[in-house]
Amino acid sequence: MTFWPVIGAVLPQALGIALSPVPMVCIVLVLLSRQPIRAGSSFAVGWVGALAIATGLVVVLTDVATDDGSEAAHDGVDLVKLAVGVLFAVLAVRYWRKRPSPGETPPRPAIVDKITTLSGPALVLTGAGAALANLKNLPLVIGAGTQIGGSGLTTGQEVGATACFVIAASLTVLVPLLAVVIAGAERSAPTLKTLEKWLLSNLNTILVVLLAVLATVMIGQGLDLFR
Repeated sequence: MTFWPVIGAVLPQALGIALSPVPMVCIVLVLLSRQPIRAGSSFAVGWVGALAIATGLVVVLTDVATDDGSEAAHDGVDLVKLAVGVLFAVLAVRYWRKRPSPGETPPRPAIVDKITTLSGPALVLTGAGAALANLKNLPLVIGAGTQIGGSGLTTGQEVGATACFVIAASLTVLVPLLAVVIAGAERSAPTLKTLEKWLLSNLNTILVVLLAVLATVMIGQGLDLFR
């Protein structure tokens, strides 16, 4: 597979990570703190760094495993995609069954009430944790890494594909931070507060829809195992 088809194949995984509602709430709250740019930059460094290291590691391991070009190695990549898709389907059903009743206030994630009090180093670690310590994000990183590493790209192309994946997966962290840098904290605050309220009110619904879409995409890609 050539470079651009690989980018197209991993974009759904990248957007699945980018649209994770809890990290989106985290970056919004961080940008509403007393030092929004410094705090937001710390969170973004942890997020981007963790994604880059984890994805790069999976790419290297997969590249080594599939270096002989054997059919079994490529079947392993398809099997990973299929397993991730089934996992997301199960999670979608789980979150749907746990959805709040009409009129019931959705529970707030524990990190929401603590994140604005964290120091810079703690926010770096929180960003890294938000990127990877997640039932949804880590399988997506593994799925994207195996896709890139198992596609027969050159080393330079693998680096470029990994960078594109990480940037796309970080858009919902980097774009709000850039908006605050450009527009200023005071002008951005009303929009951020509105976004925070909407995300917290619709957390479960966003997760269910996102997981269902990702399950469909990943299972569809994984079915190439039965070619």
